[in-house]
Formats: sequence, C-alpha cells, structure tokens
Amino acid sequence: MLRGITQRTSRATDADAPPPQPALKTLRRLFRYLGPYKWRMAGTVGLYMLCVAIAQMYPFIDRMLIDQHIAVKRIDGEFYLLVLVAVILHAINYAAFAARTLSIVRISQRVLFDICRQLFHHIERLSFNFFESWPVGKIMARFQSDVTTLNDFLTNQVASIFHDAMSAVVVIAFMLLIDAGLAVVALCTLPALAGAALYLRPRMHAGWEAVREYATRFNIFLAENIAGMRVIQAFVRQQVNFNQFRVTNALVVERWMKVITLSAWLGPIVEMTRAFGLAAVLYVAAHQIGATSTLTVGTLVAFAAYINALWGPISTFTNSYIVLQATLASAEKVFDLLDTQPVVRDAPDAIAMPRVKGEIVFDHVWFSYDGARMALKDINLRIPPGQLAALVGQTGSGKTTIASLVSRFYDVTQGRILIDGIDIRAVTQESLRRQQIAVVLQEPFIFTDTIANNIRYGRPTAGMDEIIAAARLANCHEFIDKLPEGYNTLAHERGSQFSVGQRQLMSIARAILADTPILILDEATSAVDTETEQLIQQALERLMAGRTSIVIAHRLSTIRKADQIVVLREGQIVEIGDHQTLASKADGYYARLVRAQMMGEH
Repeated sequence: MLRGITQRTSRATDADAPPPQPALKTLRRLFRYLGPYKWRMAGTVGLYMLCVAIAQMYPFIDRMLIDQHIAVKRIDGEFYLLVLVAVILHAINYAAFAARTLSIVRISQRVLFDICRQLFHHIERLSFNFFESWPVGKIMARFQSDVTTLNDFLTNQVASIFHDAMSAVVVIAFMLLIDAGLAVVALCTLPALAGAALYLRPRMHAGWEAVREYATRFNIFLAENIAGMRVIQAFVRQQVNFNQFRVTNALVVERWMKVITLSAWLGPIVEMTRAFGLAAVLYVAAHQIGATSTLTVGTLVAFAAYINALWGPISTFTNSYIVLQATLASAEKVFDLLDTQPVVRDAPDAIAMPRVKGEIVFDHVWFSYDGARMALKDINLRIPPGQLAALVGQTGSGKTTIASLVSRFYDVTQGRILIDGIDIRAVTQESLRRQQIAVVLQEPFIFTDTIANNIRYGRPTAGMDEIIAAARLANCHEFIDKLPEGYNTLAHERGSQFSVGQRQLMSIARAILADTPILILDEATSAVDTETEQLIQQALERLMAGRTSIVIAHRLSTIRKADQIVVLREGQIVEIGDHQTLASKADGYYARLVRAQMMGEH
C-alpha cells in the first residue's frame, strides 16, 4: 500500500515534466529579478569591495610593522601612524559591514516580494485543468521552499560571491606584489580543488533535484492529510496514515543525507589544499629565509595570513557552489510553473462583453477533458432570457461540464456557445465572468475575511447598505446580525464556524449582490436539513427572478418549477421538457429517475 501511495504521488509530481534547462540559461533568467535593483545592488557590491580592500590591507600593514619597526626595535612616529591607520580602517570596515547588511536585507525582501507576486499572478491566470493536475501541496512547495531558495541566492549568495571573488583577486594581487615566487607555490594546489568541484557538480545537482522532488511529495501528503483529518479520524486511519507519513518523511531524509554527504566532501578537500599550500610556502621559506635578504619574517607572516585569507573565500565559494546546485533545482521547478500556459486564453481581438439579456445557445457542442473520451456529444440547447433550465442526470452524465463551459472554464472541443448571439470565445474572460455570470456551488467557499467582504466578493465597491440588503434577500441577515461583531465577524478558514447551510446562504447573498443576468447553481441544497433547505429555496427564488438560470439538481423540489428540464445521459441530451411533460412519459428516462427518487424518499 505504501509503495502504491509513493508511486501515485510520483506520477502526480513528475508527469509531463519538461527536460531540465541548461544552467547558464536558468541563471540568466534568474538574474533578471535583480534588474529593477541593479543600482542598489551595485552600491551594495561596492560596500562589499570596500570591506575586502580594507581587510586585505591588514597583513600588508602588519608586514611593515614587523619588518620596519618591531624587528629592528624602532618605535617612532611612523609606527604610531601605521597603528592609527589600522584603527581607522577597522572603524570604516565595521561601518561598511553594517551598511551592506542593511542594504542586502532590503533588496532581499523586495526580490522575494517580486517573485511571489509574479508566481501568484501567473497561477491566477491558469485554467481549471492545471488545478486538477497540480496538487495544492506541490503549488505550496513552489512558494515556500523554492522561492525562499531563489531569494537567498539572488541576494545573500550573489553578494557573497562578489565579496569572495574580490577578496581572492585582491589577495592574489598582494601575494604577487610581495613575492611572486611564493605566490605561485601557494596556488599550486588550486587545480586539484577545481577538479574535485567539477567531479562533484553533476552528482550534487542530481541530488538536489531529488531532494526537491521528495520534499514536494511530502508537502502534498501533508496538505491532503491535514485537509482530510475529519475523514481520517472518522475511519480511524491515524496509525495507517502515520506509517505512511514515516515512509514519506524518511524518503526526504534519505535524499537529504545523500546530498549532504556529497557536500561534506568539499570542506575537507578545501582544507587539505589550504594546508598543502601553506606547507609548501613554509618549506620554500625555510630554505630561503636568511639565505637571501628579500624574504623576511614580516613577509612570511603576511604570506601566511594571505593564504588563510585566500582559502577563506575559496571555502565560502564551495558553500556557494552547494547552494547554487540547490538554487538551480528550485529555479527549474519555479520556471516550469511560470512556463505553464493557460489552456483557455482570450483571443487577440477579444472584446469586453456588454451587459446581456441572458439567452444561452449550445450549437453542436462536443467536449473532451483528455482529448480521448468525449464528455459531451453534439449538445444542442437553447435557454431563452430569464428562463430556468435544470440539468438532470446520473453522475458523470455531463451536467457540471455544461455549466463549466458556459463560464468558459474550459473551451469546447467542437461547436460553439453563444450568449445573446455572441460566441463567448470572442469576448474577454473577465467581462464574461465578472459582468454576466454568478455561480453558487454545491460546497460554498468562504474566505478567511470578514463576512461583509465575503458577501461583496463579486462587487468589491459595494457599500454596507447593499450588503445588508443582499443578506436579507438571502435569508442570512438574521444570524449574521446576532454575531458579536455582526458583518465584521472574521470567518475562520473556509468559514468553519458556520454550518453548511449558513455558508450557502452567504454565498447566495454574494451572488445576489453581484447582480448578473445569468446564474449557475450547482446542487445548492444537497447537504442541508429541511428547514434550511426552505430558507435556501426562498433565497434562490428571489435570486433567480428575472435571470437566466442553469441549475444542476437532483431533488425534485429544486426542479419542478424549471421552464425546461434537460435530461443528460452519457454526455448526450436524451430528453427536454417541463416536469409535467417528462414525468408523464411512462417509459421516459426522466420519469424513471423521478420514480426512483420518490421510492428512495419513502
């Protein structure tokens, strides 16, 4: 069972994944986020360079103090001047360090904001098929771990790389200036370090890819289990799910340990090359010092300090190298999401749809979700303005698909859908949904916000008088008014402190306030008690008055008053008529559904 769960999660996260992009292409795309802040970043890099220059002056000053003053016991004005210069440089260095830290934090927060904003804006534009194939946990992983990794690299790591690169250049310059021969000796171990890094690079990149992938699977598992906790407890699945959690978590830890083990090799390699470089310098110095006047004790002390100063940035470079592999893995996943295009798009010449009367026509409509099996087959249907059309049929017959196509959550495979004679593909999605259509779902969604803001969701500019009027028509003003903070009461996640019926009434108030000519109602009374159902039915009658309405319903009480009942079976319309006409057909499909429901109620 556990293996099956892991395999299903793998398919959900790996399906249709694009091939990895070249590292340089990914980095170039990543660095674009620093574009708006290039001057701030340049100033910050300048502060880093100032700190580097000052830090590398210290060994040079120490050399002068030892060779020209301490070794010959000459304590004069020049000695004190050098000491004063060192103190002043320390003060400037600390001030520059504080300034660069503050600057990089500000840039970091702006970059993080920009990436998250772009990602969220892009996700809002994606079509329904994306959300049907991408689990919530996978999307959250992009925002949490992956975006954080990108932000850290673009700010802290990039600035650190500049700092370390400048440190290395300045140190090597000072080493060559002091003694070119010793400098060559000190640097002789760098090729070995470069070879080790090249060997480990592809292995570390693959390791970080695996870490990100298994972390995403873990997030998916966690999100599903937290959201489904009621079901878990109802079926006493805690221990089984805990075992699944241990397996999923262990897989993440296992991948982490593999990549950390690879990363751990770089540290000792760096230290070994530093030690060999220092040993080589000391060996050469031992044979030269005293035999020649060019190599002094001060020079040797300065060289030892510069070797340590050089291998410090090299050590940091290796850490940045490890971070770079993690960054590339995260960047590829974020860019994969950003490169996902919506299936439903506005036409280049799409216009804003004017206010319509509400006539809906399905003209030879065919539709398939996967391109293989047709969910709708040659649907021809006309709903005149102001009429109520009820969609009836067994699960999977195509009722929800028809409603989704009217809102253009999907595009038809063949045929066309017209509203007031206008093909809905010729208008913008925003004007179609915001101005023409309101939806009341079977499971109402309440956001974590005030009740007033939830009701005005479709019309953000609506005033309190309009909100209260809509709530009265929806039969929810009474219970809202009794709350301690009334309409300013903050709803918990998904409105969990309210009953299903109360949430449904609020969603009806939301649709009333939107004031659109077309309504789509998806079994709005299926999960409530009889008393609440009556309140909802009254609210729906007020809502549907004078509007074109498409109702997906199973209960007879919901559809008896429909102007036309559209009976669907396996994606096809098998009957159309009012309740009395269809129910009187003894051998009709609708009549059989009615008899079956009446027997079930008894």
